[in-house]
Amino acid sequence: MFLAYCDECEERFLLPVSHVKAVHNLAHGVIAVEVVCYEGHVSMVMTGSDIDISGPATV
Repeated sequence: MFLAYCDECEERFLLPVSHVKAVHNLAHGVIAVEVVCYEGHVSMVMTGSDIDISGPATV
């Protein structure tokens, strides 16, 4: 499950793995997960060991 914020819906969603569109390894310890909300809008969730925030961030 991924907690993601959709700018177009202006809501947070808890999305299952089936809503993952792509995973991008940007650098060592930095992963971008492309997710699709229930309305079909695409967002990026940043995660990994080198992210300087507590918990996942949606960009």
